Amino acid sequence: MAFLRSLRLRLTLWYVLLLAVTLAVFSAGVYLALRENLNSNLDSSLEARASIVAGLATEDGELEVEHVEIDGNDVGDDEFTRIFNSSGGVVFDSSGGDPAPVVDSAAVERALAGERAYRKIVFGHDNLRVLTAPVLSDGEIVGVVEVGLTDEDVRSTLRSLLVIIAFAYPAVLGVTSAGGLFLAGRALSPIDRVTRVARKIGAEDLGQRLDLDLPDDEVGRLARTFDEMIERLDRAFKRQRQFTADASHELRTPLTAIKGQTEVALQRERDPEAYREVLRGVNSEVDRMIRLVGSLLTLARADAARIEINREDLSARALATDAVEQVSPAASEKGLTLTVMPGDDVRLVADQDLVLQLLLNLLDNAIKYTAAGGAIDVSWRVADGQAEIAIADNGPGIPAEHLPHIFDRFYRVDVARSRGEGGAGLGLAICRWIVEAHGGSIEATSEPGSGATFTVRLPGS
Repeated sequence: MAFLRSLRLRLTLWYVLLLAVTLAVFSAGVYLALRENLNSNLDSSLEARASIVAGLATEDGELEVEHVEIDGNDVGDDEFTRIFNSSGGVVFDSSGGDPAPVVDSAAVERALAGERAYRKIVFGHDNLRVLTAPVLSDGEIVGVVEVGLTDEDVRSTLRSLLVIIAFAYPAVLGVTSAGGLFLAGRALSPIDRVTRVARKIGAEDLGQRLDLDLPDDEVGRLARTFDEMIERLDRAFKRQRQFTADASHELRTPLTAIKGQTEVALQRERDPEAYREVLRGVNSEVDRMIRLVGSLLTLARADAARIEINREDLSARALATDAVEQVSPAASEKGLTLTVMPGDDVRLVADQDLVLQLLLNLLDNAIKYTAAGGAIDVSWRVADGQAEIAIADNGPGIPAEHLPHIFDRFYRVDVARSRGEGGAGLGLAICRWIVEAHGGSIEATSEPGSGATFTVRLPGS
């Protein structure tokens, strides 16, 4: 049953069906064309014989049939020839049959009126094709000639053709069926190889690849596309597993701290201030968990494409000013200088809330990792038709080996991006998603000891 459902068999059956129809149409065409040609030749022979007989039967404008001969032979020796006078009476009949071929009076009358007529009759054991035609002399009809020839040669040739078709048709279909199965098997064998290898690849073993050496045809492109898909799935599964592991680790840390603090507080009676100290610590850890869970939810919704982006025409200066105003208390508390650089305004098309969140994340990072007394500058300009916003600090900078990874989820630079600062390594990942969702880009440049600059490029208006 599996074989009956195979693509190889279905392709072969469709191929054989198409060939069978084509051969049937071709055979019918050949048969009909040959029959038409043979009948046409037979009619030409009848016309020629009738013309000869008419010429021999007329003399001095009169109908004379006493010595009608063709090439020295009596016409009576042929299948049959009849001559009628102008009154429709038979004056010559070579059939010699008993009974003789039936006279078609209507055909004789039409011939006397100048028309020619063909018909088929059965004479003895033969089927004859008969021509009834007028005999003309000086433009006048003086009689009628009727000649009949057997169509045995026509029928014999057509029978031979039918026999050939009857034997050749199934033979050709049989050979082509076998050939079709062979060719279909050859054509589909790479797909079988792809299927066998694909069965070995599971969610827990996405490292395997087909790596089939196939030509650049449909099957080859399918195999390469399959490998590319598995590669993307492998990366996605690895990211998912890493994301789950990192999220679990990040959530476990504050939960462990909360558990430890509460257990210590419950070991013995304490004064109210000690309990308040424990609660402040618990509250701090809860705030950290809220920020982490909020970031995780944002990334999860982003991955599921469930965050709607409301694009509008915005001012880069207004966005930068708003973001700086919101983080100014934290910067002042740490003794940092926040500067919005002067310059002509730049317009961009983006979602105001998301871009503001992007700038706040970048400014929050800059404030966290810039030493007291440092400075943070925010500037903007137009570059290659895009709005470009830059946030630069004079903090410790980011080592070159970490720059390619700082936008990865849960990634932290060991020294400059420590967990002790309260970050979970998700802020920059959210920033990257925001700019990519807008069709923009973000990059970081840094010289260790000289600070870092984050440059955001978004579509301009």
